[in-house]
Amino acid sequence: MASFQWQGIWDYGLATTLMVLHVSGILMAARVILSHRSTQGTIAWALGLILLPMAAVPLYLVFGRNRLRSYIVAKHKVDEEFSRQHPQVKQQHAGIRGVKWNFLTGLISARGMTEGNIIEVFFSGRETYDSIIEGIGRAKKYIIFQFFIFRDDPEGRVFKEKLIEKAKRGIRVYFLVDAIGSRRLRRRFYKELTDAGIEVGLFSPGTSLRSRLRLNFRNHRKVVIVDGQEAWMGGLNIGMEYVGKDPRFGNWRDTHARVKGDVIDNIQLAFLEDWYWVKREMPPMDWDQLPAEPGNSKALCLATGPTDMTETCTLAFVHLINRASRRLWIHSPYFVPSDEIIVALQLATLRGVDVRILLPSKADHRLVWISSYYFSSLPQLDKVLFYRYQNGFLHSKMLLLDDDVVALGTVNFDNRSFHINFEATLLIEDRDIVRECDRQMRADFAQSIEDPMDPLAEKGLFFRLAARSTRLLAPLL
Repeated sequence: MASFQWQGIWDYGLATTLMVLHVSGILMAARVILSHRSTQGTIAWALGLILLPMAAVPLYLVFGRNRLRSYIVAKHKVDEEFSRQHPQVKQQHAGIRGVKWNFLTGLISARGMTEGNIIEVFFSGRETYDSIIEGIGRAKKYIIFQFFIFRDDPEGRVFKEKLIEKAKRGIRVYFLVDAIGSRRLRRRFYKELTDAGIEVGLFSPGTSLRSRLRLNFRNHRKVVIVDGQEAWMGGLNIGMEYVGKDPRFGNWRDTHARVKGDVIDNIQLAFLEDWYWVKREMPPMDWDQLPAEPGNSKALCLATGPTDMTETCTLAFVHLINRASRRLWIHSPYFVPSDEIIVALQLATLRGVDVRILLPSKADHRLVWISSYYFSSLPQLDKVLFYRYQNGFLHSKMLLLDDDVVALGTVNFDNRSFHINFEATLLIEDRDIVRECDRQMRADFAQSIEDPMDPLAEKGLFFRLAARSTRLLAPLL
């Protein structure tokens, strides 16, 4: 009798669970249909939630939402407070947008192209790290230190010890990392920082069940700012692999930049929005650039993410591709493009633009790496030249446009960067910088192998099946 009763309770509980999942799936599918998503993403989520709710409902709770409303509220508050406290900065930036970037004015509010910047570009982890360490040593007031991945390894400890040293000397230090990217850091590590007086922030979903289901949103930015006078941003995280000390990857090819000038205000404001969402406080910062030898670089920091009112990242990169008249060379460790990017690249080749895309031959995220072979084999992109980097691992995110524009930063050519992650791109108009990047990219192509016309056709059956299957996950990759 007891066994029968337990069986009845089990059956009732199972039936109730299935009913809840089915109802939840239908309600979530309706929400998906009403939201602003691509047709592909809408169909995939809606059918999955209705037909396979047991699998799709949990996946949607973690990966399906593409807006972070609490961040939107925090961002608006920071921007309003910033405009109130620093009207001169907003007015200054509003008046110096480059003509070529007028379309961006509605996307980035008053944060537009700035003139007179000094920019130095680095193409390896070691020279980038050395420059950042030197800059931290010059700090007199505060240091902003933000990364997606920070390793507590010999390379990471150099930075940790330097930051602790500066904090003990009375310098304000703000340390912000992403909870997913830096998930291997232990409590002891954070305690060492806080005991030294460092302000620590973890870009985390939160502690509640609802908050924990936001882990799909990741802060992918890598930024260091010293006293509001100089900044570093680009593709490098902090760890041994980024200076070529991981035998699995070998040489690590990446791109980073050091900047001085008014563009730093753009970079600081993006950090301020991130920090306020995490800590609910706005630390004091310097917004007036000290007199210095003026540079020749026009620059813009385009901070994008899932809280933008429009698809800022997609619009910006589609515009860049559409602007190309002669040359469009792209570095990206991941290539899972949206339909908009595919069409823009196809149109560029039809205009006669020299379109080359350099991808890694090694994989650090296997699903994304396999999927890239499907997209590089698309007939629409048959005139795009794809290359695979052979000298270690390519992690650089850089776009070279004709002879006058370069974009570098954290954005990969995939759905996650364009729609889900918080990213940062430095747009530069400077022919000298472009020539320097041109020389480096030519060297990179020289250390690469060009893909055949249809790279997927030369792979085995199981690889082709995997590539065509993983591309169905493109909205999540």
